[in-house]
Order: sequence, then structure tokens, then C-alpha cells
Amino acid sequence: MSTKGGQGGFTLIEALVATCILAMLSLAFALGAGSAVRYNGVSQALTAATTLGHAKIEELTEKASTDAQLTAGNHADANSPMKADGTAGGMYTRSWTVTNNVPVNGLKTVEVQVGWTLYGKAHTLRMVMVHS
Repeated sequence: MSTKGGQGGFTLIEALVATCILAMLSLAFALGAGSAVRYNGVSQALTAATTLGHAKIEELTEKASTDAQLTAGNHADANSPMKADGTAGGMYTRSWTVTNNVPVNGLKTVEVQVGWTLYGKAHTLRMVMVHS
């Protein structure tokens, strides 16, 4: 703020500099808000995938080791692709692989995989349990 001839006020240059600074701060805020929305979507998808994986592990834990879903090999969920609540018709795929006698004889290792694509990028979450 300069004073010339007893008058106070901003010069044109000062007003332009202040406007440029305000524009840059607004742009930075807008870019940050877009990233926050994107990361929120990623977080929600990961939470849903984790819930789907845990639900399958809980289901398989309750089954006898002779159940068809616990035979050695790869298994796919009948509802795949599924929604976050496990019903058919969403973006998540869920499958599991059973390996007999690992880590020791008489036990089974079960790896549950939940896959999804978000923002054009494929993601996979893996959870492992041992079943007797």
C-alpha cells in the first residue's frame, strides 16, 4: 500500500500480485480436494475387499476339512463378480486356493484372494489361514 499525495490505496501491481497468489492457492486446494476424493474411493474399496476376505475366511473356518470348498486346488466364489455386501453384480472377485499338508501333514493352507479394478488399476488382496 503506497501513499502518494496523501491518498491511500493499493496500486495495480499490488492488486495483480494478490490476485495471482489467491489463484495459485485456489488451484492447489482444488488439486488437493480431487486427490482426497480419489484416496477416499481407494480406502472404501480396500475396506470392502478386506470385509469380503474376512467373511470367506470365517465361512471356511466353520467347515469340516472334508467339505468340498476345502478340497485341494483353486475355487471361485459363485457370486463373483460381487458387490461389497457379497451379493452378485459388483466389481469384486473372490477366490481361494487350498493346499493340503502345508505347513505340516494334516493341515491345509487356504489363501483367499479378493480382486477389483478401480480408476483403471487392478488390485488384489490376499489373506492366508491354516485349517485343521
